[in-house]
Amino acid sequence: MKKLAKIILLKFLLFNLLFFKVQAVEINSKSAIIINAQNGHVLYEKNSNDVRAIASLTKLMTFYTYIDELGYENLLYDNYKYNIDNSKYSVDMPILPVNKGEVVKIEDLFKSMLVFSANNAPEALADSFKQKKNLNLVDEMNLKAKDIGLNNTHYFNTNGLTEGERYNTSTAKEQAKLAYEILKKYRFILDYTSIKQFQYNGKTFDSTNWLLGKVEGLDGLKTGYTKEAGYCFIGTIDLSKTIGKGMPLRIITVVLGSDTKDNRFKDTLNLIKYIKENYENHIINNDNEYIIYNNNYKGNKIVGKIKEKDYILKNKNEKIEIKFIPSDNLTKNIEKNDVVGKVLIKSSVDTKELKVLATDNYRKKNLFERLIEKIKQIISGLGW
Repeated sequence: MKKLAKIILLKFLLFNLLFFKVQAVEINSKSAIIINAQNGHVLYEKNSNDVRAIASLTKLMTFYTYIDELGYENLLYDNYKYNIDNSKYSVDMPILPVNKGEVVKIEDLFKSMLVFSANNAPEALADSFKQKKNLNLVDEMNLKAKDIGLNNTHYFNTNGLTEGERYNTSTAKEQAKLAYEILKKYRFILDYTSIKQFQYNGKTFDSTNWLLGKVEGLDGLKTGYTKEAGYCFIGTIDLSKTIGKGMPLRIITVVLGSDTKDNRFKDTLNLIKYIKENYENHIINNDNEYIIYNNNYKGNKIVGKIKEKDYILKNKNEKIEIKFIPSDNLTKNIEKNDVVGKVLIKSSVDTKELKVLATDNYRKKNLFERLIEKIKQIISGLGW
């Protein structure tokens, strides 16, 4: 049975490869990837498993670990007594203008870290973490990486700066997975990463994400740069209104090792263009009827529908596969909205399984009713 299923799937994929063609995408960065933020499926990749320096992309894991370990319900309104010596940072490094001994909100540390990549904010968060849990935040970041399957990711510090010959490393695929986990659990990060300007103590700091406000739906996530990493960017964009056809569609893009600031954003725009030109949501309407012919029930058939409208991502030119599978345990009276089967939907980039619910009550025939029906069939067969 499994062998037959594999043959059917292979034929389906070959059919789609013959009848639709995905447009190419030009990417100059050393590594790149696009994933579907709804389920993590890969939609495009270039050298996505190559291990590279990640610079300030590190700060996403700093955010994730701090929030995940300490909880966020009251955390954002907590304060921290700043305990970092700012003289350690060079004058051209972005830092939050707060002096040792001053009180700063944890939320402002998050904002400055994510909006304009303040390098002192992650270290302040590490000190706060140590005070609250008596644990080293970098150690916990590495443990968190392993917990979510980032086996080629390693952190030496919380801000991504190079320390001597040491620097934080990861892959495009694993950074996309980290972004996916963050958006799944802590979607409010977009409240910070979508800020174009951050004001603190009368000073204004522009976001390092130049695409904000220029690309509809783009609202994150993080830039990075060091000499070792080159220019990097993790982007995310909500495409629900356009190719999503009103249903959820968000993608995550990652580019690592670009040669200029401009090119990391140019590559990101090319990745977005690639998705817009090649993919769209296919809407699965909930008014489609799925019929089970079963002589054990009055009326000899059962009608089912999916509960509500759904969707699946597909290539714009491909034909999706829809297969209805009735339940094999229909032995009792069926009440309206009981599950009577499932619909399997497949595209080249996604699969879905939707429950099919009875549209009415269906009573099973009793023994006497089945006997009378059988007699009628025999008489009809004799030509009487």
